Amino acid sequence: MKLYKKYLSKFLNQYNGILSNKININYEKLGEICTDTRKLKKNDIFIALSGENFNGNTFVQKAFQEGAAFCISEEINPNSIHVKSTLDFIQKFSAFILQQEDRIFKIGITGTNGKTSTKEIMASVLGQKFIVHKTQGNNNNNIGLPLTILDLNESVEVLILEMGTNSPGEIEALSNIARPNLSVITNIGKGHTLYLKNESEILKEKFNITKFFGPQNFLIFNADNKLLAEKCNNLKFKKMSFSIITDSDTKGEEISDSYNEFSITINKEKIKIKIKAPGINNIYNSLAVIASAKTLNIKPELIKKGLEEYNGISNRFNIKQTGSNFIINDSYNANPNSMKTAIEMTNAIFPKLNKIAILGDMLELGDIEKNEHQKIGELLCSEKFNQAYIYGTNCNSYLRGINQKIPATILANHSDISNFLDLKKIDNTVILIKGSRGSKMEKILEFLEI
Repeated sequence: MKLYKKYLSKFLNQYNGILSNKININYEKLGEICTDTRKLKKNDIFIALSGENFNGNTFVQKAFQEGAAFCISEEINPNSIHVKSTLDFIQKFSAFILQQEDRIFKIGITGTNGKTSTKEIMASVLGQKFIVHKTQGNNNNNIGLPLTILDLNESVEVLILEMGTNSPGEIEALSNIARPNLSVITNIGKGHTLYLKNESEILKEKFNITKFFGPQNFLIFNADNKLLAEKCNNLKFKKMSFSIITDSDTKGEEISDSYNEFSITINKEKIKIKIKAPGINNIYNSLAVIASAKTLNIKPELIKKGLEEYNGISNRFNIKQTGSNFIINDSYNANPNSMKTAIEMTNAIFPKLNKIAILGDMLELGDIEKNEHQKIGELLCSEKFNQAYIYGTNCNSYLRGINQKIPATILANHSDISNFLDLKKIDNTVILIKGSRGSKMEKILEFLEI
């Protein structure tokens, strides 16, 4: 049974954001909480959320046609609870549920890169011992996080919440709702600098995941990240570090050249791990999870099993072989740190192959946008890429960095790639495809007929 049903009546009686409520609720028949009428089922509760480009109230009648039990909206409607703010409602209700259900162990994950992958690996490992509920996809904002909580079942023992931000105050707000027992900060780097101007501001924002910590809370942090390591010198709560380079509580060693194997020592026992999603980033993500699992006393053999069962995430450095060629689909998102890692990993894993980069924009960088794209252009050359195809508004900045050292072609449209690349006519080549979400670089795969 959905956990929200246990507390809805109690919450409605004490919530001060209700303007009118004249409906009779049959709690036994209630389905799920839904915010999208395309997914709504009979007896679901429809919450009419609104945003900059949509008004959820316009879908209330559609919700009733689909069989909604009742609606919660910011306007007066028949068979509806009228509230000041539907967003405030889901945030306060989700926080209320977690306050009542303190038996649930709550994990918050943030960082510039690796949040979603770390969350998925965490679920695979902790799922070996506990009943786990996690953020779906990257629904990690002020709407996605409370909806994740409202979707909890009564049986859940561990809740894993991804927390994202692109402006000051967002992580604190999410942490206030979730009040995590344990938090992970994967790293601090350049990303969303349109509103968070530099890495110091990003550090301050991400560190707010510990805002409501007490002495018994745990922070898991990347000791190889200088800013994070310095910040974590003197803390009034528990901590555990992970690393590859520096000394830490959880250090990855004996890393293979293909970045899919490493060893870790747990309770004085050395364990060999072989992951299905290669890359230095996923080794770091795995180490963050190992550190977390150690605090929960998960047996080493279960940690190993969970790590090795993880298959990776669609469009996140997924490697596919076609003939003698390899396609690396890393099109889900990009910022300077993840772009740098992807380029370096491509060269490290495939040092003897020809290398082609198909890159889109890195978005939301603000004043550093041109400079960071130029740096990536320079990196392509130093990492021995043979060719580049560039799509988006930052083409000229990429080209300045490349500086005619390798052939580079601007793509006006995704479909243009079919005019230049035919996989049937090339051999022994690795193709890296990457860009921010807004660049939709996964479309390149369609026109390469992959």
